[in-house]
Amino acid sequence: MGNLCFHFSSSIFSMLCLMVCPSLCHSNFTLDGLTLLAFKSSIRDPYNHLKNWSNSSSSFCNWFGVTCDPNNERVRILSLPDLGLEGTLPSQIGNLSFLKKLELQSNNFHGGLPKELLQLSKLEILNLSYNTFSGEISSWIGSLFMLQHLSLGNNSFGGLIPPSISNLSKLETLDLKSNSINGSIPLDIGRLQHLKVLCISRNMLSGSIPPTISNLSSLEHISLSVNFLEGHIPKEVNKLTNLKNMYMGMNKLSGQIPSIGNLFMLENLYLASNSLQGNIPNEISNLTKVSCIYVSANQLSGHIPRGIGKFTRLQKLFLDNNNLEGNIPNEIISLVNLKMMSLRVNKLSGPIPGGIGNLTLLQQLDLYSNNLEGSIPMEIGNIQQLEILELSQNKLRGFIPSEIFNMSTLKVLSLSNNSLSGSLPSNFGFGLSNLQQLYLWGNKLSGKIPNTISNASKLNTLELEDNNFEGVLPTHTWAFKILRNPFSK
Repeated sequence: MGNLCFHFSSSIFSMLCLMVCPSLCHSNFTLDGLTLLAFKSSIRDPYNHLKNWSNSSSSFCNWFGVTCDPNNERVRILSLPDLGLEGTLPSQIGNLSFLKKLELQSNNFHGGLPKELLQLSKLEILNLSYNTFSGEISSWIGSLFMLQHLSLGNNSFGGLIPPSISNLSKLETLDLKSNSINGSIPLDIGRLQHLKVLCISRNMLSGSIPPTISNLSSLEHISLSVNFLEGHIPKEVNKLTNLKNMYMGMNKLSGQIPSIGNLFMLENLYLASNSLQGNIPNEISNLTKVSCIYVSANQLSGHIPRGIGKFTRLQKLFLDNNNLEGNIPNEIISLVNLKMMSLRVNKLSGPIPGGIGNLTLLQQLDLYSNNLEGSIPMEIGNIQQLEILELSQNKLRGFIPSEIFNMSTLKVLSLSNNSLSGSLPSNFGFGLSNLQQLYLWGNKLSGKIPNTISNASKLNTLELEDNNFEGVLPTHTWAFKILRNPFSK
């Protein structure tokens, strides 16, 4: 047998032989091979991916998903993601003492993590995400000192984040998202100075965000969204100069948005659905690489900073459901890459900037429920990719620009509850070939509804009441849903 059993006694090896397959006692299998067969015997492989895992194979190093070290033929990598495997993780897994990478993500494993994982002292990557593992994350996880990537997200783990996790000084990725973990974020998390990704969103975490996160100087991605975190966003986040993504939405965070002007690398800022107050800091204009800003559903006040015009890479701007006031700054027309903008449910006033037609990539423009005045700029007709135009519940007046009725990409046109006047054009319906929803109620529109409305063949929702239209609604061979009588008063 030679060193067949390595540091294990011959009696233990004999027991393994009897448990797995007695014929292996006379083969050239090492303990790693026996361990892999024990792994296979403890799970279900409904799609037979592990069909070549057999004692008839010349070497387990050639088995599917297995990579060995060429110098000593010990298993170095076990990678079996997305195979539909079912079962629990057997304790024998701890015998793969040369293992550096264990990837079992996107399967149907369940149960707790065996403490024998602690024996994998060389482990650098542990990815068990997208399974249904449960139980607590034990403190022994902090003894896997070589770990660089720990991914346990999208499981059913509960309990606390063990403080011992701060012992993993080489850790670059910590992914615990979408579990049922409670308690607070450990204060010592700031010791993970090589950490690049911290993802603990969609749990049941409470307490405050520790200011020690400022020590995570390598951090590029932080996701704390959908928890019960409260208190202020620490001002120390401004020290995370390598940060690209900051997700803290759907918590109970309060206070002001701190100065984040030093986060020059930031690309995505998500702070929506909290209780943040005060002004949007002017220093936000330093974030020239930002592509998405979501600060919806807070209690922000003051004006939209004019420096917003520097966000030439911005694609999505969501400032809706706040208490912002003042004019929409003209500088917004510099956002030439903008695809979605929602400023709905604020207290914005003044006109819609006339140059808004420069935003030719815009697909959604939502200014619902503000105090905007003046006319609808005809330049909106230049936005040839616009699908949703929502201008209802404002103080707009004048005619509806004819250019709008030629926007073939429009799916939703909502201009209700303004003071718009004039009549619908005789060619109405020809240009709006993709229109599905039309809301014009509560204006001062007059004249007849043209028969050409039938050309808007995809229309399924029409609301026209509380205007001054004449005659009767044209009848058509196609049907659409009239939610309200267009001629009722």
